[in-house]
Amino acid sequence: MDTATHEAAIRQRAYAIWETEGRPHGREWDHWAKASQEILSHASVVPEAAPTTKPRKTTKGRIRAALKSAISS
Repeated sequence: MDTATHEAAIRQRAYAIWETEGRPHGREWDHWAKASQEILSHASVVPEAAPTTKPRKTTKGRIRAALKSAISS
């Protein structure tokens, strides 16, 4: 995340915190610090890789396999 995007995300989150707390005066730095901490902790989370699964055979593939099995029997 570049600096401008990072700062915009913090600003937006700090504003949301300020609104949630009833728009108190004089707590700008508290809201900024809390928002910054949240954004930083969120950005440092690395998503896990998606689990790998075997592709399912399609109905057509299952029918074809069943027919081959029946013919070879």
